[in-house]
Amino acid sequence: MILNVYFVTSFWSMKIALNEIWNFLKMVNTKEKGWSFALCAGDVKVRGISTDTMLALKDDDSFDTELLPSIFTFREILWQPDVFTEASMSVPSLRILKAFCEEACTELEEQKSEVNNIYIPLIKGVAACCGKAMKALEKEKADVKKILGDLRTCAFPVIKFFIYHPQNRQDYFQDAQNRLNYAVKIMLTQFYGRYTELEDPYWKVSFSKTKEKKDSEPITEEQ
Repeated sequence: MILNVYFVTSFWSMKIALNEIWNFLKMVNTKEKGWSFALCAGDVKVRGISTDTMLALKDDDSFDTELLPSIFTFREILWQPDVFTEASMSVPSLRILKAFCEEACTELEEQKSEVNNIYIPLIKGVAACCGKAMKALEKEKADVKKILGDLRTCAFPVIKFFIYHPQNRQDYFQDAQNRLNYAVKIMLTQFYGRYTELEDPYWKVSFSKTKEKKDSEPITEEQ
């Protein structure tokens, strides 16, 4: 009798809304190996997040609740499209926001936390949005309205992640949500933005499992 041993790998992935992930984690066996999570926030993709890191994210007591006001609520350029209409007025605000994001990333990197490895790419993404907008505004005959519209479209998925962070303060949540809604309304009504351009952040959940399978076959004798 010959014993054949081989391995069968099963794999699936699915998209889950930002806030639905916590209910999902309650329903599955998080101790089972094979889970992998990715956060998709516009152009920013944070891949290879472990189950332990996801659970730590939900209960992250060290989360800096002042981060959201610092990158959005206090930054009028992100939520007052009808005020920032000139390049000369916009560039200084973008430069300040970009510098803050870079400094915040440096501080988070020094803390060496797995959860921070989710926050850092997101904040770097906002800094990159600012840098791209600044470069575009330096050109002659720059379309300020479009450039800043692209900036907000780029940054809003990241901002939404921090608005809906499980450890965010309720008053900060409400304040930021109101400003975000105001910005979206102005973009749609006065600047002819398309709602389909404003992406919501989401999670991509993957599961991979390899099973050992054994088959046997008889040995035939040659005559």
